[in-house]
Amino acid sequence: MTQDIQDRLFDHFSQMVLDQGWKNVSCAQIAGAAGVEIKDAYGHYRNRFAYVTALIRRIDGAMLEAYDSDLAAEPARDRLFDVLMARFDAMQAYRPLIKSLSKSARYDPMLMVHLMALSRLTSDWIMDMAHISPSGVMGQVRAKGALAAYGKAFSVWLDDDSEDMSKTMAVLDKTLKRGEKALRRAERMACCLPFSRSLRKRCRGEKDAADSQAHQDRSVDEEGGFATVS
Repeated sequence: MTQDIQDRLFDHFSQMVLDQGWKNVSCAQIAGAAGVEIKDAYGHYRNRFAYVTALIRRIDGAMLEAYDSDLAAEPARDRLFDVLMARFDAMQAYRPLIKSLSKSARYDPMLMVHLMALSRLTSDWIMDMAHISPSGVMGQVRAKGALAAYGKAFSVWLDDDSEDMSKTMAVLDKTLKRGEKALRRAERMACCLPFSRSLRKRCRGEKDAADSQAHQDRSVDEEGGFATVS
């Protein structure tokens, strides 16, 4: 019964936002249209922003439902691409409502701040699903980069009327490739910073591993009579 009331309220919220616009919708109107007592509606959605939060939670839930554990075997950029596209797939069912709210947010600072806060929380889920650590300085850079890539693709998705979201996919793939290159450059530069001990340790570890592998390759070549000097 509780879930039924929540669904009814949310459905009427969605329709009223589409028909009247965000700024013209009140919780009392939504409750009346849904045939729910105001006091009962308040127990489920205390304000209009609670409906927006419910929308994002629905999308998050659908994205998590589509999670594929086999993604862990793919490269990081591919994992992130798959997770973000899963999110866009989940958003398809709510496209009209999302478009309407996005337009309203341009003129409503409170709605904009609320959406931004929810996006920040969502980015944590995205990083977790993609098996990309957000810890440390570079982890934060990765998280912000992922959110920026999502934001750029989102602006295209709003007007992407293709059935397979090909325009969105193309922009997302291109943005992630650029971000991956920029991150590598940033990591190389950070290895030289005096305060970046963890990164320097990581860089030394990668260099030692590379040197060890090169030594092994040289030993194999020498045993086979194919030693080279470069």
